[in-house]
Amino acid sequence: MLFKNINFILVRPQLGENIGAAARSLKNFNFENLRLVSPRDSWPNKSAAYTAVDAKDIVHKAKVFLNNDQAVLDLDYVFATTSRSRSVNKKIIDLNVAVKIIKKQSSLNKKIGIFFGPEASGLSNDDLINANYLVNIPTSNKFKSLNLS
Repeated sequence: MLFKNINFILVRPQLGENIGAAARSLKNFNFENLRLVSPRDSWPNKSAAYTAVDAKDIVHKAKVFLNNDQAVLDLDYVFATTSRSRSVNKKIIDLNVAVKIIKKQSSLNKKIGIFFGPEASGLSNDDLINANYLVNIPTSNKFKSLNLS
């Protein structure tokens, strides 16, 4: 798997602290590409850099886009995360299948994007338009919402 080919895309992130925490998580696993679509708070954001600690480099080089279409223009495969059932015509795959596809395609030098939705609501159906696959990450039925970090 080529880590440089994988892009984490936060759609309408609401808090700089969560962006910074996400950057830390990316760095923990050797990922480096963070994209932001319409962050709610101004950007660059001091809270994001402060929370990122030693992952400030990821925060500082994060690419900011006005919309999802722009964020995925240069990508070959796009995955969108979801914890709920959807009424859209997209193939839903589990996390293990997604990882296999991502490993294979990134090794073939294909650029991958993974969408994560806003903290309060997750991705909307409109956010899923550019996705090739929906990825379901198993969680408790009592609390399905994940924080990326």
